[in-house]
Amino acid sequence: MSGPFFKDRADAARQLIAALPPDIDRRWLVLGLPRGGVPIAADIARHLGGAFDILIVRKVGLPNNPELAVAAVTGPDPDELAINRTLQDMLDLSEVDIQALAVEPIREVEKRRRMWLEGRSPLPFIDRDVLIVDDGAATGTTLEAALTMVRRQGARAIAVAVPVALQGALDRLSMSGVRVICPHRSDRLYSISGAYRDFPQVTDQQVTDMLSCLRREQA
Repeated sequence: MSGPFFKDRADAARQLIAALPPDIDRRWLVLGLPRGGVPIAADIARHLGGAFDILIVRKVGLPNNPELAVAAVTGPDPDELAINRTLQDMLDLSEVDIQALAVEPIREVEKRRRMWLEGRSPLPFIDRDVLIVDDGAATGTTLEAALTMVRRQGARAIAVAVPVALQGALDRLSMSGVRVICPHRSDRLYSISGAYRDFPQVTDQQVTDMLSCLRREQA
């Protein structure tokens, strides 16, 4: 990987917007994955002039390597768990092992739903074109969990937009039949942060503020 590719997330959003095909327009519901995907998704939603929401997903990491996503969850139901089968086999983890690792991420998903949705229901996906946005993809497991949930809820068409990704993650997403928009693809992506010159952590409060701002604009 040569880089960084982006100055910051705002720069990544500009490059991603430039790469969007013309048929992705204001009819698409833009979903940001908290926390890092939210500012990029918000910029895309403003550019398109369409609806915006968040899709809360948490990676399931290992006790000694929490950033390595062996699975990801969008809720407590079995079909809201996406497992990286390659990593599962490499690490010799059973389904019970992964379910035990997923307990705390599921609690965090439920906590964030209460915090960010503020009692409202998420925007419905049924019969809608949905664009899922994150700030990068290394394993693709988090995005796969998002895809599982969106498909389950009846989306008509799904596309994924990420500024940078490991090629293997994109291959896995493409094999699932989803459209992928990614201006920077790499065979060696050691970390998403390495693709950015400035990559501060997005805080819970910043996500809250962005959601409030977008809701006021869309009202």
